[in-house]
Amino acid sequence: MNYHKTVLPSGIRVISERVPAVNSVSVGIWVHVGSRDEPAGVSGISHFIEHMLFKGTDKRSALEIARALESLGGSINAFTSREYTCYYVRILGNHLARAMEVLSDIINHPSMASPDLRKERQVILEEIKDTIDSPSEYVHDLFVEKMWASHPLGQPILGTADTVKSMRRPAVLDFLAAHYTSPNIVMAGTGGVSHQALVEITKKYFPWPNGNAIEDGASPHMPGRHIAAVNKRSKQSHVCLGFPSFGFSDARRYALGALNTYLSSGMSARLFQKVREEAGYCYNIYSYQELFRDSGFFCVYFGADTKYVISALRIIMKELRRLKETLLGRAEMAKIKEQMKGSLMLSQESMYNRMNRIAQQELLLESYIDLERHSRIIDTITSRHIRDIANQIFNRDRLTVCSLGPTRLMDLQHIRWSAL
Repeated sequence: MNYHKTVLPSGIRVISERVPAVNSVSVGIWVHVGSRDEPAGVSGISHFIEHMLFKGTDKRSALEIARALESLGGSINAFTSREYTCYYVRILGNHLARAMEVLSDIINHPSMASPDLRKERQVILEEIKDTIDSPSEYVHDLFVEKMWASHPLGQPILGTADTVKSMRRPAVLDFLAAHYTSPNIVMAGTGGVSHQALVEITKKYFPWPNGNAIEDGASPHMPGRHIAAVNKRSKQSHVCLGFPSFGFSDARRYALGALNTYLSSGMSARLFQKVREEAGYCYNIYSYQELFRDSGFFCVYFGADTKYVISALRIIMKELRRLKETLLGRAEMAKIKEQMKGSLMLSQESMYNRMNRIAQQELLLESYIDLERHSRIIDTITSRHIRDIANQIFNRDRLTVCSLGPTRLMDLQHIRWSAL
């Protein structure tokens, strides 16, 4: 058993998965706070803090933070999601203590200097502009906003221009103190790492007192149908079509994963073949699922010339309806399962991916599912499971469609969605 978990007296959870014969280590400090935990007036503050922790500490400048591990051939980075923030390093195992000291420095001793705050506000405003200028990326933010309009899950991770401009040092420090507490922290390491060494180094560099856990906010209400068109002058319309689903802890996620694999895994996938290869309506089309602790969604995205949008949507609806009505054959099911297991195993060649996997399981499940058990679960999926999940998820009364580009709202509204 190469997976281990230790809960420190402070409440920090230390988890690790040792991979024999690997010299590299990926270690991440995962904080259970993201954009869904933010009051509307400070939307984007979790992401803002993530940026600010790299701007300097009491003993290191921003450049010295970057050089500290890059000079050893490693790297340090971070990301913010809707439910957690992660600060991670990739380094050779013999430099683990150095990496942990750097992570400890940026999290425990950020300078949060006012000049840096002003400068970083402008950097993030440019990041927001960059997203808005990338319609194939921005449409996903719009889609989530339309689906979860009355809930913090609908807030953009980056925040808005107005909320970022209003960020002030006291609010940032207050949010940091309230959420960066020991029960909200998971230390995850994978690769050539000794669990006991990771525990001892965590104790040394994070000698935090036992803090208070932040209570989870209210779950979102099940949304109704939303059809939206955001006008933008562009060569293509970018479209997201999707439905609310369930949380990460729901066992149905495996069947939904199989359904997604059938529709969107590679160039042989159903949507790619039907919408791109046979009809020639688009260059890029895919589906994906995003699961949170208590809810989630399934989405199909494509970008196409406006004159093809309605026709492409009709094909997509036909394929979704087909999954609701028809059982997939034995050969199709065998292919789906092999794709899922192969993709899983190949992804775990990366220590960074392994670190992500065990941390997300701890944050969202508080448990660990090893690769063998995961593969056995995949083998139990049947065509009836996929048909059942299609009927549960693809509900036309819960449908959200959002387009970004020249497509008109009236054209979307005239589609016979009842055919789904």
